[in-house]
Amino acid sequence: MSDPTQPWWNNDDDLGGLGFARMFAYTGLLLGAGALLIALLAPLEGDALRTVWIAGFGCAAIWVAAMAIPRYRSAGMKPSWAVRTAWVLGGLAVLVAAYAFVVIWLASSGVELPAPSYWFAPERAPVGVTATALPPVE
Repeated sequence: MSDPTQPWWNNDDDLGGLGFARMFAYTGLLLGAGALLIALLAPLEGDALRTVWIAGFGCAAIWVAAMAIPRYRSAGMKPSWAVRTAWVLGGLAVLVAAYAFVVIWLASSGVELPAPSYWFAPERAPVGVTATALPPVE
């Protein structure tokens, strides 16, 4: 049973224990890796607002991993390598998403920066019937 004089976040058998510290660290690591993969491989198709979601997942990775630090410290341990790795992966995802936003924004005004082709809107065929050559009328 827990000591009633300690707050719940300092307890070993509640949400403040070492198990939750590891869960937050590895969840942040998975979120960071996923956010970076999505940032690098997602077809944005010229929609700059899609980068906001990617940056949000990168920030979530940083935030979730940061929730592990006080739990590690209350257990008397130094934070796991997964926390720092999650911060790096989440930060890289945010940077890639910000670069993609700038690339799409500048491409709309004619400035081209190096970027993968799937970040831009695909070329669309004109709508309607077009005839290139009509057969001769007899």
